Amino acid sequence: MSDAARKPNRDISTPFMAAIFIALGAVVIWDTTTYTDADSYVFPRTIATVMIGLSVLLVLQWLLGWSPSAKDPGIAGAQSVPRRLALFAAMIAAALAMPFLGFLATGLIVFAAIMLTAMYDPWTPYRFIVYPVAGAAIVGGFYLLFARVLQVPLPEGTWF
Repeated sequence: MSDAARKPNRDISTPFMAAIFIALGAVVIWDTTTYTDADSYVFPRTIATVMIGLSVLLVLQWLLGWSPSAKDPGIAGAQSVPRRLALFAAMIAAALAMPFLGFLATGLIVFAAIMLTAMYDPWTPYRFIVYPVAGAAIVGGFYLLFARVLQVPLPEGTWF
């Protein structure tokens, strides 16, 4: 076991949350075994499998001491609690606003809110231009992928 794994102040929320996501992914995969139509179970199984794989990698990273929080427990300290709560609130607000604003408008607004909330580094002219453009491209790309290519019915919104 590495020295980082024996630290008394070691961040234990990382493997705990990863284990929750592994269990959640396993429940999703188990639940989809009753689906008879391949169109119904392919997407949830794919997402659950990727989530399980990434969670396992996160636990391995934590065990080997490769994460920044393993080297400096203060990185994930109390100063980030308001940011985490704001991110949670933004995601809840997105879920509540989507029926009224639609997928695209809600996605753009919430991406901006999350980007502003999660930004630790100072804003530079480059970031001020590139981040919103990249965010709009990502949200627009997901909208086109799901709505046009995969023909997934997305919320249109009642206010527009």
